[in-house]
Amino acid sequence: MKLFSFFKKSPDILNRLAPYNLPEKDLGQWNEFMRTAQDREVFRVNPRYLAKQLDWTEQQILDMLTVSVAEELWNLEWNSFCPACGNLVQSATELRELHSHQSCEMCGAEADIQLDQEVVAYASIAENIRRLDSQQRDDAKFRQQVDERLGRVPSLHLINRPLFRQILGEQVLPPNQSLGVQNLAIFFSDLKQSTRLYQRLGDARAYGLVREHFDTVFNAVERHGGSAVKTIGDGVMGTFFDSASALRGETESITGLEKVNQREGLSDQDRLRLKVGLHTGACIVVTLNGRLDYFGSTVNIAARLSDIAQGGEVILSKAVLADPQAQELVENMQCDQEQETALRGVQQPIEVCRLRPSLT
Repeated sequence: MKLFSFFKKSPDILNRLAPYNLPEKDLGQWNEFMRTAQDREVFRVNPRYLAKQLDWTEQQILDMLTVSVAEELWNLEWNSFCPACGNLVQSATELRELHSHQSCEMCGAEADIQLDQEVVAYASIAENIRRLDSQQRDDAKFRQQVDERLGRVPSLHLINRPLFRQILGEQVLPPNQSLGVQNLAIFFSDLKQSTRLYQRLGDARAYGLVREHFDTVFNAVERHGGSAVKTIGDGVMGTFFDSASALRGETESITGLEKVNQREGLSDQDRLRLKVGLHTGACIVVTLNGRLDYFGSTVNIAARLSDIAQGGEVILSKAVLADPQAQELVENMQCDQEQETALRGVQQPIEVCRLRPSLT
């Protein structure tokens, strides 16, 4: 079996990836796969296939592809499919090259593309790393079978990874363009009375605790598949792909802060208490100040819910409970239902649930 006609020396590849602090074992495994895989396995390949071959999680392979693209070892391809008939409508090497509104020549359907639905990501090894045989690499039947068996990776799963946002985010969309997301769980969290914390404990001590708070929230969000999009003062805005994961991540953030309180021996008035607002729905992705960001009514409502939350509390909208797994999680916790709540700047009152995770 002919594996390759050219492969760049391994030490050079490993040296280029080393600064990203990914596990050394993963780097070695990735390098060996690039060297020995069949041509069709490294050309316009579904990232989930790579993850399966390497016995990695989807998050692991997306991060490895991100650093590999940054170092020009791999290339990404963004494909948009018709939501009505499944026909390939657009293909581009840069996400910014896709038209946000598309028309399918096969069935005539027109629609705005959604990053969590129609747009998917594929990856190919760079030609300067390994030359591929044109006949062996172009195996459309193989790719179709992989997609049917594993499912395609929505582009949002890639661009929402913290590492992608950090090193490739500026390359995704120009400042004047936006792309839609059909459904995303958005949270805003903030420390209750953090200003008083600085006054009571002093700037240095308080800032150290605030940093611990950020670490706790970031780690909990990452563990449950979410992404911390940005910090706002002493608060965090972030996203999850589903409501159940968002609930797990945010309740873990609250209980994690209680562990910090106990470890630091903080008194009741100095305890770190997180207030969280959570909502789910449609939004848009834009590039703002050189980074990816999210806007829309879903984002605004999540922010307003955080404003009215108490310390140690998640206020979630009724929309979050449309997810059966999220509903099941809430049923096992203390949650006070409210019929309707008026939110500043939001025209219609919305039904909310006040969730207080157990701290014992």
